[in-house]
Amino acid sequence: MNLPKVITDLVQAQNNFDSLAYANCFTETAVVFDEGKTHTGKQEIKIWIQKANKQYQALMHHSNI
Repeated sequence: MNLPKVITDLVQAQNNFDSLAYANCFTETAVVFDEGKTHTGKQEIKIWIQKANKQYQALMHHSNI
């Protein structure tokens, strides 16, 4: 399956724990809701994913199946 570039970029950014590249996959008006909190825009998303990466170090994986 061919995923859109923004999705492959997001997966790569997460797996590299690159919060700036991760946030750049979103627009300035994007909203992420996680663990009961809302994060709006690239800057808030960047701060959120930095904290989440320190705490969880989650990796993403996609399959061609």
